[in-house]
Amino acid sequence: MDLEEFLSENGIPPSPSQHDHSPHPPGLQPTSSAAPSVMDLSSRASAPIHPGIPPPNCVQSPMRPGQLLPANRNTPSPIDPDTIQVPVGYEPDPADLALSSIPGQEMFDPRKRKFSEEELKPQPMIKKARKVFIPDDLKDDKYWARRRKNNMAAKRSRDARRLKENQIAIRASFLEKENSALRQEVADLRKELGKCKNILAKYEARHGPL
Repeated sequence: MDLEEFLSENGIPPSPSQHDHSPHPPGLQPTSSAAPSVMDLSSRASAPIHPGIPPPNCVQSPMRPGQLLPANRNTPSPIDPDTIQVPVGYEPDPADLALSSIPGQEMFDPRKRKFSEEELKPQPMIKKARKVFIPDDLKDDKYWARRRKNNMAAKRSRDARRLKENQIAIRASFLEKENSALRQEVADLRKELGKCKNILAKYEARHGPL
């Protein structure tokens, strides 16, 4: 066996001059620029290959019912029921409106006037007091003044009661018309809802539930 072959098999340099003329100083090993560092490997592993495709280890969970919706989604605002105007073909008699309105004030409007539960309670029957006969010689000026005052108060009470009864009657007539219109609208909406449910059932039967 040749000496150079023996040295090469045992990893011994053939001459000390070749070891001394190494381009790197002793104790330092040359680093290869092709081998990436640990930091480079970790950063490359975390970065996606294509910017438009998420990494395979990132699983996007679907939207759950409890989660908030996106801010750009338009949600309908709540509606005040009192602001809804129902088209009702109701025109009360002007004479009835005049009997239901206070003279010198705004005309009674059955669409806006609302009565409280206390106002709509049935009134009890009040028995009239028994008349007391008073002789003519006791009917002085004080008696007649008190009599006129009582008559005026009774007339005001009857007028107020009759006014409220007329207002309630016209309001009830308007509500009957409005109730009929609302029932027709509900019937149309239920019919439209039935069509939408049929379309949804056909879609889910073909493509699965939403």
